[in-house]
Amino acid sequence: MSTRRSEQERRVAATCLIVFACFLLAVVLWNTIQYKLPTRYDLNAEFLDKANASKSIGIFFCYLVVSSLGFAGVVGLVHTYGVNMGLFAETVRLAATAYFALNYWLWSAIWIVQHRITLLTETPTNPPDWLLRIFDASDALWALAGWGSIPPGILFSGGVAWLLRRSSRLIPRLAAGMFAALAALQLLWVIYSGLRGLQFFNVGGFTLPYLMDAAQALLQILAYLCAGVALYREKGIFVRTARAGGRG
Repeated sequence: MSTRRSEQERRVAATCLIVFACFLLAVVLWNTIQYKLPTRYDLNAEFLDKANASKSIGIFFCYLVVSSLGFAGVVGLVHTYGVNMGLFAETVRLAATAYFALNYWLWSAIWIVQHRITLLTETPTNPPDWLLRIFDASDALWALAGWGSIPPGILFSGGVAWLLRRSSRLIPRLAAGMFAALAALQLLWVIYSGLRGLQFFNVGGFTLPYLMDAAQALLQILAYLCAGVALYREKGIFVRTARAGGRG
């Protein structure tokens, strides 16, 4: 009975990861369509956009629900491939918690924070200058979500890669390579940003920041998708790292 329940939980986690991968793909396609051509930043237009309650609340709940599914899938992934890994598996699980909390849940909550700021005026089409300055300053919150998620993101991606490589099957090992590449890319992003002194903007086009963003998005989608497929097919066959009981 416990074996059957474990298999059902593994399939649920796999479904969550695949749904999350599809969601990330939809986000990439939407951003590509919406921001295909570089546009000049307009603070008033941004203020009016955040004043749209249906859009802000819709994005918040969409990210909240779907990223929660992704997190549940990751927990199932660690539970399956972290067997007998003790502290290491628990560290990866905690890193995943911090990564999802900052990169998805906090990020989506910032939409609500900025929407609340727009409620301080009754005419969002013509906000006062002092309110625009407050709204503009609130953009710093995005840095908390983005940069704060990098350390746990590197630890999470690298840890999941190490757990997945324990499998003797091809698909989990392929997913492990993608998560490892994702961790390396995040580390390279930090190094590149430090060398540039954070003085760059991703304005589209085939610039290095744009290509790094695109590569990270593609790796995330493929990694979660492969991990979900791996969970569906996994039968608990792992590579043996030591003989149990010797030759005896």
